[in-house]
Amino acid sequence: MYRVRSLKKYLLCGCLFVAVTVCPFIKILVVCAEDTKKPATGQLTIFYAAGLNASMNAMFKEFKELYPEVEIIGESSGTLLAIRKITELNREADMIFVADEISIKNMLIPKYADWYIRLYKDRVVLAYTDKSKYTSEINPQNWYKILLTKGVRYSYANPNLAPIGYRTIMVWQLADLYYKEKIDGKSISEALKASCLQEYVVPEVAEMLHLLEAPTLDYGFIYESIAKQHNLKYLRLPEEIDLGNEKLADFYKQTKVEVTSKKTGSKDTIVGSPITFAFTILKDTKNLQVAVEFAKLFLGPDGQQIMLANDQPMLVPCVANNRDLIPEELKQFVVSD
Repeated sequence: MYRVRSLKKYLLCGCLFVAVTVCPFIKILVVCAEDTKKPATGQLTIFYAAGLNASMNAMFKEFKELYPEVEIIGESSGTLLAIRKITELNREADMIFVADEISIKNMLIPKYADWYIRLYKDRVVLAYTDKSKYTSEINPQNWYKILLTKGVRYSYANPNLAPIGYRTIMVWQLADLYYKEKIDGKSISEALKASCLQEYVVPEVAEMLHLLEAPTLDYGFIYESIAKQHNLKYLRLPEEIDLGNEKLADFYKQTKVEVTSKKTGSKDTIVGSPITFAFTILKDTKNLQVAVEFAKLFLGPDGQQIMLANDQPMLVPCVANNRDLIPEELKQFVVSD
């Protein structure tokens, strides 16, 4: 791209040289066509959901090759922690990528952001390894009974920090509706929550993966894409409970989980919905041009290929909330919701 622009400049300037040489007595005003767009430089700070770790690392590498003058600062965490860095800790960032589009809609718009773009969909699965107990017996109809068997260790993420955590609770609540069964007088969700050791309620999926591979755990609730990335075996749950089917959105809405901020004690109620990752450029970004360039890479063919290689196939086209408010250069990649 830059070579083409430079060649154009040289050709035009060459025309000026020829004109002046051939017609020395004619005053000629020629303005060489400069690229009015400044090269991408400066710093780009991105907060992103831990579920995007593999894809973001590859995306950063690709972007750095295109724009070596840009310093990329990427911070991975649970989505709710990333949100609170902005809303409670007053941290500055240019972009945020989240594991739940609703977190942008409810917690960032309109004060911190104007719009968001949905990127891809996922589902909750039950991951395990070759050393996990009862793997030859577990299936979509008895998984909760296996988890409640004495000696079986399972894990889920802290729902106050990461969407995969509160989505796990939603999966359990949907299991109550789907299986309509009681365990020793308790609902399935109550029994699973009571039986999971507190030490296995982890702050983020990365810790759960470490415990699974140790192997300290037998089972863990994670996104399907993460299970594939780490070559874990996993059980696909019925689509009525795995939050992976848009057509079942009304059924998923029957669940809700209250999440609490450790710093302020404020509470938010999250209602069940199909799993969709999303991103936005924050209103107070210090480097809008570079943020837009990164978004173009992410939404374009190269970004799509990176996501696909990490088992996170993107929506094509992606869907924008408040499309009229997104930067003009990004509108080619999205349709309105």
